[in-house]
Amino acid sequence: MKNLRVAGRSIHWGCAVALAATFAGCSEPPRTPDMILVTLDTTRADRIGVYGYERPLTPSLDHLASSSVTFRRAWSTSAWTLPAHASIVTGQRPASHGATSGLAKEHPPLGSETSPEFLAASLPYPVDESATTLAELLAARGYATAAFIGGPHLLPQFGVLQGYEHRDVALPADGKRRADELTNAAIAWLERVPRDQPVHVLVNYFDPHAPYTPPPGYDDLPGAHRPLRSPDLEVVTGPKLSPAERTAYVDRYDGEIRFMDFHLGRLMAALERLGRFDDALLIVVGDHGELLGEHGLLQHGHALYEELIHVPLIIHLPGGRDRGRVRDEPVSIIDILPVIARELGLPLPAEAEGLPLGERKVAFAELRRGAHFVQRYGKAFDRDLEAVVGWPWKLIVSDSGAFEVHRLDRDPGEAEDLRDAEGVRELWEALAAERATLRPRRRSARPAELTPDMLDQLRALGYLPR
Repeated sequence: MKNLRVAGRSIHWGCAVALAATFAGCSEPPRTPDMILVTLDTTRADRIGVYGYERPLTPSLDHLASSSVTFRRAWSTSAWTLPAHASIVTGQRPASHGATSGLAKEHPPLGSETSPEFLAASLPYPVDESATTLAELLAARGYATAAFIGGPHLLPQFGVLQGYEHRDVALPADGKRRADELTNAAIAWLERVPRDQPVHVLVNYFDPHAPYTPPPGYDDLPGAHRPLRSPDLEVVTGPKLSPAERTAYVDRYDGEIRFMDFHLGRLMAALERLGRFDDALLIVVGDHGELLGEHGLLQHGHALYEELIHVPLIIHLPGGRDRGRVRDEPVSIIDILPVIARELGLPLPAEAEGLPLGERKVAFAELRRGAHFVQRYGKAFDRDLEAVVGWPWKLIVSDSGAFEVHRLDRDPGEAEDLRDAEGVRELWEALAAERATLRPRRRSARPAELTPDMLDQLRALGYLPR
């Protein structure tokens, strides 16, 4: 485990927190809680220590959990970045906020991967400007708002950053900004804001996203230097991964998470040093996970298995209320906005679809067909998917007519299809209820308009063909 350097000595951020609290003991607590939102892009819940992972990858997150509430059964609304983040900031399902791929079930031929038709069909739609976002709600209450993004689907053109006054969106050519740079930028901004000014900060860590290239010092796991079959391959189309190949994917991915966690710890220590930790509402949430060979698949954006939609969710309440508590009731990422509204006394937008904690019975996720997967992998991926989780049961349904049922407490890897088991009827009823409450899709008139540099960033990350 790597440590922070303070006054020439190594110190873990938890110890830094205690020291900062000692020196800041006489400071006045903020009248209005700060709201810090940290999104962990492409981060599986089962890679976090507090969620049971045996490798010590996440000491910072585990320490945060000791002063926070950990939700063990939290699910995303989708399996890729844009619709999931739009759900977090609007409290709406993808079918309502419309920020998702635009390929219809009866779509015309896509043409070649270099054709204008294919490019047009590949670009997702942004969050509609009429949607009310978290940052807009907080800016209206006098918060200074700032967003620091690590990947291209949070660029302003996609609409998730509506309401953020300060937008730090400079991405490298490969589209993947490192955690150390993001943390440095966020801390520098926080240090410039007067202490009596409430802040809302969004930090979008992106390191676990492919390609998996953990920096030196975090690439020391046994398989971290083994070559991958193909760095940008989403789907295992040939033979299944060998044990050595799978080790390479896992160790590279785990190294990225360890690097991200260390710099998240730096951010937490800075918040404490600046007197903005104890009384803050601080939420750390994954947007989606990643497949590392499970179900014969790699990466994300094409399925709704647990490796993709079961996400970490840790909430530090102002004053450290309920510190160390673990909750097992179902939670969806659309419930985050109601949590924030209740804690900070904000009006909840009428179109928000999240529920107060403890009221949710089922979690719902959806995934629309994407041109990239249809073009590259054919008919098997030319489908929309829906999933409903009513613990411990889960139903995954394709608009092609296929479906599968799993019991997650006994089969967390979703290997056994239990479509004839008791409880299936209740899942179908829950899915029908979800469909019945969907509002007319709110969608912008056209897909996001991107510059050539932005298109190159999406290509570098595997979202478009090179």
